[in-house]
Amino acid sequence: MGVLKNMFTAVKMLTKEQKARLLSLWERGLMTTNRRHPYISALAEEAAEVGVSWHQTASFVKAQRVKTGLNRLDPEVAGLLVTAVQALGDLRVCRGTSLENTLEDIMAIMSPASRGPRQPWPAPSEQRPSLPSAECPPLPPRPTGQPMAFGPGQGDDDDRLLPTPVAFPTGTTIVDVAAGAMHSAFLTSAGEIWTAGCNDDGSLARVTSDEEDCQVVASTSPSPARVAAQVACGDSFTAVLDTLAGRRQGAAQHGPLLVEVTGLEAPARKISAGAQHLAVLTTDNRVFTLGCAGRGQLGSIRERLAEKKSSRELLMTPRPWSATAANFTDVVCGGYNTIAITSTDDVFGCGANHLCQLALSQRGVTQVAIGDYHGIALCYTGHVIAWGGGRDGALGVGRLIDTPLSRPQPVPGLPPNIRQAAAGPRVSFCRTSEGHVYSWGSGVCGQLGTGQEELEVPAPVPVKGLPGPAQNISAGGQHVLLLCDLRIPPG
Repeated sequence: MGVLKNMFTAVKMLTKEQKARLLSLWERGLMTTNRRHPYISALAEEAAEVGVSWHQTASFVKAQRVKTGLNRLDPEVAGLLVTAVQALGDLRVCRGTSLENTLEDIMAIMSPASRGPRQPWPAPSEQRPSLPSAECPPLPPRPTGQPMAFGPGQGDDDDRLLPTPVAFPTGTTIVDVAAGAMHSAFLTSAGEIWTAGCNDDGSLARVTSDEEDCQVVASTSPSPARVAAQVACGDSFTAVLDTLAGRRQGAAQHGPLLVEVTGLEAPARKISAGAQHLAVLTTDNRVFTLGCAGRGQLGSIRERLAEKKSSRELLMTPRPWSATAANFTDVVCGGYNTIAITSTDDVFGCGANHLCQLALSQRGVTQVAIGDYHGIALCYTGHVIAWGGGRDGALGVGRLIDTPLSRPQPVPGLPPNIRQAAAGPRVSFCRTSEGHVYSWGSGVCGQLGTGQEELEVPAPVPVKGLPGPAQNISAGGQHVLLLCDLRIPPG
């Protein structure tokens, strides 16, 4: 009884602002008092910003556990429940349901006092008929253009504050661009992959002799038999969606060479790269993931298992999401999370969520882009919404926000004809139907394309110096790539 009294006394000593911050943390998944737990480690640091000590945080959490009845469960069972709820892929939990509400539902079922006629699980949304998956769908027509880059370069004097052309040999036609943390990849109309940038971890998928060799764009295509359909870049790796004998296969950089990703149960139709993981959408409308799982971003492997050295082979083998009722049509990786959309506009997600990065729940979304701490999405109406952390202005709502947005909000100041949304770790971009580009967020490295280094820009501003309408945007760790149509003068 004395322990409970001291616990509630510590909670009463909190100010109104401190209680509000702790309650926000609790609602976002702060269910454990284990210092080593990744969620409490990140969220307790945020609580400390309003003067809440570790003892006060732990006392508040314990009080909430008593209030919600979580303490009545065996500690090991409670821990397993929390881990299970956080593993959204394993539980087939559609994003949009909060962690606390999901846990309460499970506890209501397990509690003897509440046990009665069990309510049936809600039926999944009605599925639209899916396309035959025996063969890969034909590649959509892709616009060609001149690659432009801005942001930090390889050297101290190589920073580009405005879009600058990337030089290629005469006759090379570029149809797609991908920006990694410190390297870039380009896809040609002939299906070749060209790379440049930092090659410390073999990210360029080619052997380079020195730093000068890394800065020169060069081809990395392994053989004429392979024709690339898409390229994606993570922090220190490059992935290629390759057409081989009419079937699309995945390949990823390993050292200086590309190696085939085996284990997919159907041909791949799209790839997306996070900081250290890869997601693959197959032609039978399933999502496979592989790579680092330390923050739950794979959606198929528990974090505790991912930390074991013996799990390396398991992590590098593509594993499908267990949401078998879903018919996925798109998948996107953020730095440390993954989001996928179904044919019925349901949204599934997994990975880091301490700043509400997985807060997207509404339907009517056609594109999603995720940074390290925030996300943006393009709606069918042509409008853009944002959620997550906004301390760097990456939400574009006109002000810097200390408390993360747990519900998507519209980004004001954008025209209604947006056709693409893109995100870097702390920046956001949008492209209109006319090829105009808008940016907002952290511009400390000049990656906003405004012609100057700016600490934070909390509202959309036009990217300057485009030689023609932009066709595509890819935001990397510090630099940005655009594909511009030079046949049409800038508007």
